[in-house]
Amino acid sequence: MITRNRTTKLLVAVASFSLVAAACGSDTNDSAPASDAPAATEAPVSTEAPMTTEMDDAMADGPFGPACDAVPTEGEGSFAGMTDDTAATAASNNPLLSTLVTAVTEAGLVDTLNSDGPFTIFAPTNDAFAAIPAADLDAVLADKELLTSILTYHVVAGESLDAAALGSAGSAETVNGATLEFGADGTTVNGVDVLCSNVVTANATVHIIGEVLMPPTDDMDEMEEGAMMPTGPLCSAVPADGEGSFAGMTDDTAATAASNNPVLSTLVTAVQAAGLVDTLNSDGPFTIFAPANPAFDALPEGTLDAVLADTDLLTSILTLHVVAGEQLSSADLAELDSVTTVNGADISLGVAGDGTLMVNGQASVGCADIQTANATVHVIDAVLMP
Repeated sequence: MITRNRTTKLLVAVASFSLVAAACGSDTNDSAPASDAPAATEAPVSTEAPMTTEMDDAMADGPFGPACDAVPTEGEGSFAGMTDDTAATAASNNPLLSTLVTAVTEAGLVDTLNSDGPFTIFAPTNDAFAAIPAADLDAVLADKELLTSILTYHVVAGESLDAAALGSAGSAETVNGATLEFGADGTTVNGVDVLCSNVVTANATVHIIGEVLMPPTDDMDEMEEGAMMPTGPLCSAVPADGEGSFAGMTDDTAATAASNNPVLSTLVTAVQAAGLVDTLNSDGPFTIFAPANPAFDALPEGTLDAVLADTDLLTSILTLHVVAGEQLSSADLAELDSVTTVNGADISLGVAGDGTLMVNGQASVGCADIQTANATVHVIDAVLMP
């Protein structure tokens, strides 16, 4: 996935490194193992004792999952080799995680992830990062605050939890401050499959995953749970800040949000001409397929003017672009064959060979998963015709 993983300016949370120290300090003292030896002869409590116990427990189950076969069978990048190194170093020896290592290095988190811990880490594979449009990934890597927020959402401090422990816990707070949810058997995190569970390093239990997890932010508190980061080639045309930016649009209902976005100015004109502003600004929720300006420009000459002059036809066309009662992410849509629109007609859905989401065989989604206060919007490159 990121999984789709997702322009990235939606994510503006600042990670708090003090959480790592606080979690480690608190957990260490509380979880020190009992000893039969007299207290006076014991060395001061350290983080190594509880870590060793947790590591031993995780190793007893051993790594498992469909991607475990891709881990080297020998050397420092093998399962046995990684047990000797702390997390960031262990990852640097694993060819599955080279992009993650680059990201950790860019964020300046190497020393943090090589500290005493213990940690539970959800490590996206190279393929998980590759699923993010190149421009978006480059933007994330260039924004240290944003990158830190994303990476620290993949780390639980103070505990080294294997799959069974994750399943028992059900959820855990991350260094980012936001919470992750786990499946009953501990092999899913926020609905994303763990591809290789229970990989043990000297200070962490690592679970290799196939998508980059995206943390919620203060700007997105009202978003539907599980909403994804906007992604796609048309996302670069969206303003980076202000009311028309991804973050800005989360505060406004759909018609108002669109009116602040220069990419959708022709659509706004059409919505106003059809008298649908109040409808699209109502409670919803909605899923909206929003044609970008070039989509209208591609119509045959005279077509747009004729449609704008015919309110009934215009309304029929525009309502074919709206699904009421649901906010469907691109991941949700990819699992469906069709959806019923406000127009009353169904539109078909499909995924092209390159992973692009197609709508009604007429349009491709060029920027998916834009959140407004009452809708999830997917910008498309053609106008759907009933």
